[in-house]
Amino acid sequence: MEPDLRSPDQRIRLLDEEDKLETLSSLLRRENVPLTSFVVMKHARRYADRLNALAQMAEVEFAVHSYSHDQAQPASADEIERSWDEFCDVWNCEPRGYRSPNCLIDSGGLRRLAERGYRYDSSITPSIRFDRYGYNNMHLPRTPFIVEGRGHDILELPVACLRGVPVPFILSYVKLFGLRAYQAAVPLLPLPNIVMCYFHPYDLYASEIAGGVKGWKRYAHLRNSGDAINLLQGMIRMLKKQGYQFALMRDLAQSTVASGNVPRIAADAIDRKAGITSRSFSAA
Repeated sequence: MEPDLRSPDQRIRLLDEEDKLETLSSLLRRENVPLTSFVVMKHARRYADRLNALAQMAEVEFAVHSYSHDQAQPASADEIERSWDEFCDVWNCEPRGYRSPNCLIDSGGLRRLAERGYRYDSSITPSIRFDRYGYNNMHLPRTPFIVEGRGHDILELPVACLRGVPVPFILSYVKLFGLRAYQAAVPLLPLPNIVMCYFHPYDLYASEIAGGVKGWKRYAHLRNSGDAINLLQGMIRMLKKQGYQFALMRDLAQSTVASGNVPRIAADAIDRKAGITSRSFSAA
């Protein structure tokens, strides 16, 4: 839950426009799918009434998507502390989950999240990204694992990717490649048994916000943009057909840890293979 791309006034049309919010919430109710909404906390107070309205229209858990969506400091001490405090002020409870901007996270960020009290993170995509937000997480598991810090642990819930060909199963990629491509691939390159998939509000109405986007990214955002809500429904039904059940991520995190059968990885192993681009995230 973040502002629309290139929006000068940092709008979120999904929340501003009743028909957009009703279209999404109707889909969630119809398919009986709960939603975990990772909110950029800088905008949470402004949109608190609309976010709470969404929570009345469907089953929703709120979590944190950093404070300011600063890709240079995706999980710095300042971003984590400010987002934690703002979440507590807006919703009068402590947040449980975190997702970094552009899925950028390193060992230091995970340690800081664990020390602050976050129960789970969902920032790691076990894939490769080649643009300026590049990373190489091919050495990390596709299924949930515990990151061991200095006296504090945190559960990582990785974004779902196909086996062997690490293409993420998220709405922006489904729009780009088409749902039929995934349906054809999954029998040979199955998804993990626990699937985290996500979308941005603007994925649902990209044609309205792509004016300032250039090059191949403009093409990627506009591809199948008019059919986005149907593709999201198709993703849900595809998972149901394969036997998946849906849950809030806080409940998934709790049941996963309670199972006692979760691999453990030292925090330093997260950085074993540095990103495609050289990067050092700030701790301050």
